[in-house]
Amino acid sequence: MKKRTMKISLLIVLVLAMFIPAELGSGNTDPAVAMDLESSRHEYVEESYGSYLLDQGYDGKMASSEVKVNLASFEASEDMEAKLADDAVVTGERGSITWTFQVEEAGFYNISLTYMPVKGTNSKIERKLLIDGESYFQGMNQLVFNRIWDNSDGQPIAERNGNEIRPLAVEKTKLTTVYLADAQRRSLEPYTFYFSSGTHTLTFESVKEPMEIHDLSLKAAPEIKSYSEIIADWKQGYNVYDKQNLVYQAERLDGNTLGIEKTSVDITMATDYSNPNTVPYHPYKIKLNTIGGPNWRTPGDYIEWTIDVPEEGLYQLSFRGVQNTNRGVMSYRQLKVNGEVPYREAMSIPFAFHSGFVNYVMGQGDEELLVLLQEGENTISLEVVLGEFAMPLSEVEKSVFVLNDLYRKTVQITGLVPDQYIDYELTTKIPQYAELFQQESERLKKVVDELVRITGEKGEKTAIIEKMQVQAEGISKKPESVINELGTLASNISSLGTWITSISEMPLQLDSFTLSAPGAELAKAKPNFFVRSYNGVVRFLSTFFVDETEMFGDTSEDAIKVWISSGRDQAQIIKELIDQKFTPEHNIPVNLMLIPEDVILPATLAGNGPDVALSIPQAMVVNFAMRSALTDLTGMDGFDEMKEKFYDSALRTVTYQDGIYALPEQQSFLMMFYREDILNGLGLQPPKTWDEVEHVISVLHANNYDFYIPGQELYPSLVFQYDGDLYKGEGNDYGIQSALTEDNAMTAFNRVTRFFTSYRLPVSADFSNRFRTGEMPAGIAPYTTYNQLEVFAPEIRGQWSFSPLPGIEKADGTINNQVVSDTINTILLENSKNKEAAWEFIQWWLETDTQTEYANALEAIMGSAARYPTANVDVLKQLPWSLKDSEQLLKQFDATVGVPEVPGGYMTTRAIDYAFRAVVTNGESPRESLYLNIKQIDKELTKKRLEFHLSYNSGK
Repeated sequence: MKKRTMKISLLIVLVLAMFIPAELGSGNTDPAVAMDLESSRHEYVEESYGSYLLDQGYDGKMASSEVKVNLASFEASEDMEAKLADDAVVTGERGSITWTFQVEEAGFYNISLTYMPVKGTNSKIERKLLIDGESYFQGMNQLVFNRIWDNSDGQPIAERNGNEIRPLAVEKTKLTTVYLADAQRRSLEPYTFYFSSGTHTLTFESVKEPMEIHDLSLKAAPEIKSYSEIIADWKQGYNVYDKQNLVYQAERLDGNTLGIEKTSVDITMATDYSNPNTVPYHPYKIKLNTIGGPNWRTPGDYIEWTIDVPEEGLYQLSFRGVQNTNRGVMSYRQLKVNGEVPYREAMSIPFAFHSGFVNYVMGQGDEELLVLLQEGENTISLEVVLGEFAMPLSEVEKSVFVLNDLYRKTVQITGLVPDQYIDYELTTKIPQYAELFQQESERLKKVVDELVRITGEKGEKTAIIEKMQVQAEGISKKPESVINELGTLASNISSLGTWITSISEMPLQLDSFTLSAPGAELAKAKPNFFVRSYNGVVRFLSTFFVDETEMFGDTSEDAIKVWISSGRDQAQIIKELIDQKFTPEHNIPVNLMLIPEDVILPATLAGNGPDVALSIPQAMVVNFAMRSALTDLTGMDGFDEMKEKFYDSALRTVTYQDGIYALPEQQSFLMMFYREDILNGLGLQPPKTWDEVEHVISVLHANNYDFYIPGQELYPSLVFQYDGDLYKGEGNDYGIQSALTEDNAMTAFNRVTRFFTSYRLPVSADFSNRFRTGEMPAGIAPYTTYNQLEVFAPEIRGQWSFSPLPGIEKADGTINNQVVSDTINTILLENSKNKEAAWEFIQWWLETDTQTEYANALEAIMGSAARYPTANVDVLKQLPWSLKDSEQLLKQFDATVGVPEVPGGYMTTRAIDYAFRAVVTNGESPRESLYLNIKQIDKELTKKRLEFHLSYNSGK
């Protein structure tokens, strides 16, 4: 009936469309947008690098000779795994490797490196560079080398039920030659280094990922001339193309586009429903018709297309795309043709903001800029660069650093709530206080002027900076007024940090690009009103008849039913993995449905539940198990192999009455975060025990800083650190009675409440934001806070770190720093009609390779803030954590403890909260308050155990 109604509705729309005048659907109604390229752009040089060049007397002249380093003559540090392989040197992901070489001609050189990635994770390769044992400027501390990925492994895009399935990107290990350059692409030229004649050393210190080095040379990079210097010679030697337009799809292979490579799996194909002129298009089915968008935004990432060109000549190049994410910001790209930048104007091409698709044409004033292509195969690539936003971005970063420092010094003197009647003598106690605010006001004013010059207007991107500039100027004139503006000052500084994140991202979404004759009419980028309306009506009607909760799954009777509640993006990724891997390899159809979490249990008890459910919290797992709704996985074939992938702490959270009723997907726990810059300034080390924490808190308070502890959340971990437990009982009797009456649990409660009664720590706080501003330079938080800070606090990048939870020092000198962990899980329903197929799906889903692909895809689509908190340590090692950070995580993983959910266990959390607040808020005795609330825990435990016919404490 639904299908018939939809057909009738579509027929009506089609009939109406027949009366649309044909000429309204044709013609170029949207003129091309010129990308105004200039040869004399304001090129930016990072401050420390500029100082280095100035100190060395750089005048633009490069040495004429080439120095080839003998790769075989290396010296490796003890922790570096390095070996010769044919003519290359394989270097590991830790330690350093050094070469010694002779330079005959003193002068300035670029450094050329030919490398090949070694199989590791999906992360980019990172190194630090030392010359003669020295790091001369900031950029030498971060050199990034890309991995190369084939967008679809050279295969056509597969379909299912008319919906295209996103292909898997496959890494291509091939030799790549680069000149060492700014990893953030602020400076567009390769780094230039001065070498005197004589003996020198060059050292690469590994930061992340192994690599093979095939060539290392000192030489001048090819000079890039301006368009005006080369076009006359080009036109004398080559014909200008004058035939029909050649259109190349940016996201897929066809007769013209022969290959697509990219430097990150983050750069993915996407579906655009907004514009019927996008090829291919369907109003409601999935057609992967674009590439890039918000996922193609990171400086240094590029897409390279291999294309077939019918004849040698000069072509006009245009791109059909859209940049509708960053209003008021140009997205810059560096163009390379056959591996080389054709002319200086192509070093940073601006793609302006537009609400919809447009044709971007390379031009200079009224003149189109041409590119030279050979007959046959050619490559065209676009790399993300910061272009003219390099200067504003760098200047705002400097300003945020100074303003943050001023804010922290102010708070150290005044506290967070200063008394307006006290003269704090800020200008006396903080040298050049007013002058520094005036300096930053002037700096920010120059940034605003530069942004207006670049974009031609004032807007939301300038408003944030102007607001901070006005406040800084006001404080410089009346320094004492800052005591009334501390909150606003902190907010404005945080807004600048957010601005840095926003401005440094350069998104661009492409549908196709065109080679044409100069001035040729391009296919229109936007549809006319009637075409747009027709497709809008069809798309609207489809919402009544297309069940999107099924994620376009297989609805056949033999399909296993899988429900997920975590989110549409997550479900879409899983569906693509199922279509790409599971169903073809196992021949098991899957119907994946996006269902709210609270629907699963009622539907299951009513007999309408799924075979498998994903992303289920540990408490819900036991709720299912108590009601005999789940399968005990210990009896499934292959369970022993599966459980080896996880820590016992993760499996304990889903254990009930000797059975294990789920397998973990995610595992999270607390860790300690600290600002290295502030602690170092106060002469403090990150605390490893709670005694050291108390010392750190005293010093912080003396300097008007604070420390964050989530008291109720930390308490269970502290109980285990004091060798206690939350419940009494062994085996099936575990959870028969609360164990919080024991001395070790009482001692732990007394300690955790003392942080709030004796040291007056805040019970609740916006830790991430206050950590960012420096008000709370240390604290305890879930380790996933790392992802949030990494993305949304760029102004403090490199100034903070995290470490395992502090613990209790034992008699033998060891530290017990156990932490209670929580899990998100996959379950197999007891009433599944096809348990074997469902179990086979679970085994595939929780395989290391599947989870790694899922985690990387999730981060690619949702950004680094969505980094997957996997329960599988082998997956963790393949995620883009730095070596230093992953080591800290693994240390804490080793000290995780799992608490089995027990019937009535929810009362434990409530009682702890009641007792905690009674002590902290009302001043009650910790021991008495906890003891009184434990009675409620025991009462509920007994009630629930009776309900489910389990052993219970009679109270006798």
